Amino acid sequence: MKKILVIGASGFIGGYLTRELVAEGFAVRCMVRNPDKVKELAGIDCEIVKGDFTDSASVQQALASIDAVYVSIHTLAPQHKDTADQEFMDIEMNALTNIVEGCRKHGVRRLIYVTALGISADAKDAWTAGRWKTQQYLLNSGLDVTVIQPGMIVGIGGQGFNMVLANAQKSTAFVIGNGRNKFRCIAIDDLVYNLIGVLSEPKAYGQCFEVGSDDILTADQLIDEAADVVGHAHPGKVHIPLGLLRFAAPLIERIARSPKGAIKGALGGLGADMIGDPSAIRKLLPRKPLSYKQAVAKAAENK
Repeated sequence: MKKILVIGASGFIGGYLTRELVAEGFAVRCMVRNPDKVKELAGIDCEIVKGDFTDSASVQQALASIDAVYVSIHTLAPQHKDTADQEFMDIEMNALTNIVEGCRKHGVRRLIYVTALGISADAKDAWTAGRWKTQQYLLNSGLDVTVIQPGMIVGIGGQGFNMVLANAQKSTAFVIGNGRNKFRCIAIDDLVYNLIGVLSEPKAYGQCFEVGSDDILTADQLIDEAADVVGHAHPGKVHIPLGLLRFAAPLIERIARSPKGAIKGALGGLGADMIGDPSAIRKLLPRKPLSYKQAVAKAAENK
């Protein structure tokens, strides 16, 4: 039985991943900042250890006796006071450095990292450019690394999808941008299938895979098709210009107590299409993914 460490287990992806790993018989250790407040892991037969990815010592301890590690961290979320003055992608790079060093010390060769579609060397916004650097760092670390890049993840708990589903049930939907940017989505169950499927697949080592369903939909279409699924009329759309939000980003960050640059960084990539090409991973993992409407229906059932 492999022993798996999940870093980011208290998050949306990490929680689903942990449940499925345990269900499939893996021994799972979850590193979380505050074990007493992790409701997401309640009732799961996993080991929970206290640790912070910004602290090298706690990362080292979490990696002891581990065979493989999943990293699903999202540095746009608020960080603790010790990192308040750092750029959000610098925090993530420092965390990954700690993880790689810990893997080398404990002989952990297998590492799977979750990012997002649209990450490329040509990225112009801070968040996407930063993620490109972290991906390249891991792929050149000498470890057996696989990077998984999902589009919008369809499942209750995903911030993007939660917003889509809420908009789909209103008479008026507020959409960031012009509503014409395109997305390839993936059901959370299909994402977890891919994450676990590459775990013991040597052909996945050193590879970066884009994952998603066959549907490519605009932001407006995501809302309307979700409305169809839940039996609601298509809402009217109010499109909020990205330029206006970028201008107001510093104020929004102060009000939301988000890390400096986090809102601006997130907005930087919102106007771009997130389509990708999932053909490469389907050669390894051929299960047909749910369509967008099927994924919405499943999520709505589990709400």
